[in-house]
Amino acid sequence: CPIDIKQFQAGEQMTYDLYFKYGLIYKKAGISTLRVTPVSYGGQSAYRASLTAKTDGVVRKLFSLDDTLSSIMTTKLVPLEFIKKAHEGSEHTDEHTVYTYSGGKTNIHAKRIKNGEQRFDERMSSNSCVYDMISVVYYARTLDYSKMKKGDVESVEFMSGKKKALMVVEYDGLETIEANDDKKYSCIKLILSIANGNKLAFQDKKESMRVYITNDDNRMPVRLDSKLKVGTTRAFLKSYKGNMYPVKTEN
Repeated sequence: CPIDIKQFQAGEQMTYDLYFKYGLIYKKAGISTLRVTPVSYGGQSAYRASLTAKTDGVVRKLFSLDDTLSSIMTTKLVPLEFIKKAHEGSEHTDEHTVYTYSGGKTNIHAKRIKNGEQRFDERMSSNSCVYDMISVVYYARTLDYSKMKKGDVESVEFMSGKKKALMVVEYDGLETIEANDDKKYSCIKLILSIANGNKLAFQDKKESMRVYITNDDNRMPVRLDSKLKVGTTRAFLKSYKGNMYPVKTEN
């Protein structure tokens, strides 16, 4: 499942102001970053895409969050490894998934340790590429939305904990988003939802994330909404650098 990447490159980095919704109100909560760095993996050139999020100030007293999610993938966007280190409230989670390829199959080894106890250590295989929470965002950036209408979907296999599922990427039209750099961007609105492995069960899908990406050649995330067990987070773009193309704004 190699993809010719034309939307991002190594060195791309976005910084976001992070907000946390506790109850009915969003409060400024901290800083989040999304970056792509070049790495060597098994002797080949690869990308490491990392998302960090950390609460501070008053919100940290209500709910502490210090997460780092990293996805290592080939320069053709083939997943190689996923690492999650999450400190959310009193819970500490270490998750590690490794993808290897042989005989036309994707071999998956997924492990999770939570609060010092092993929760699972699973092995499975698939006939296609299987993405994670970070690589699937970059995959979504490569899709061609020019011929899609509101409500159209694409789906890929996805690791949801120790199980394979489907990540459904729904095109929800265009929307203007004002970021925290005081600029407005025309954005493609995407709703990412997790469904079971049966494509006929899309009506039972559970929304996981909303991503607003620029309606230009970069497909740069301007806003990301994610759900947590105790609330939701919302990240607004504050600054960026290392983009492959000039970024278009509406002002």
